[in-house]
Amino acid sequence: MGDDRSLRVDVRVLAATNRDLRDEVLAGNFRADLFHRLSVFPLFVPPLRERGDDVVLLAGYFCEQCRLRLGLSRVVLSTAARAHLQHYGWPGNVRELEHAVHRAVVLARAARSSGEVVLEVQHFAFQEGVMSTAVAEIPASTPIAAVSNLREATEHFQREMIRNALETHQHNWAASARSLETDVANLHRLAKRLGLKD
Repeated sequence: MGDDRSLRVDVRVLAATNRDLRDEVLAGNFRADLFHRLSVFPLFVPPLRERGDDVVLLAGYFCEQCRLRLGLSRVVLSTAARAHLQHYGWPGNVRELEHAVHRAVVLARAARSSGEVVLEVQHFAFQEGVMSTAVAEIPASTPIAAVSNLREATEHFQREMIRNALETHQHNWAASARSLETDVANLHRLAKRLGLKD
């Protein structure tokens, strides 16, 4: 820039977006020539809401970052908070999760005098109506069988969600996977592991 000589460079450009650029090109919101230059080797990274247990792993990482930054002895998520994090829709993706955890740590820390912070559901400011639609459709009166540990409770909950989605969509696996915001192949694997199919 600003010189009258040409300089040869060898670079690779990595670009990321949360929009479907093909649709943006068709709508006239993105230049087609730039799209074709950028889409040499496109990678699809699924949104956070489709990543299952990754949400809790990432939240744990952000808890540790907050612990170090704020000089706390311990920052942990309660079981209820973990469940809420997993079933929230995360429209803002990883950045929203990071800020949600940081805000929750600040709120939880203000309520305690010790250096140990336990993040509860009330410390998170979830947007109304952004919970997974499949979770929202499960009636509040769904009975929870007596279980002896967290793994069994989680599996019971997953079974109920899958059964509910399959009934709602007349056993159409693709539609059920979409409503559960997961990949259909992952849904088949999970259903097989949970004993819902052979």
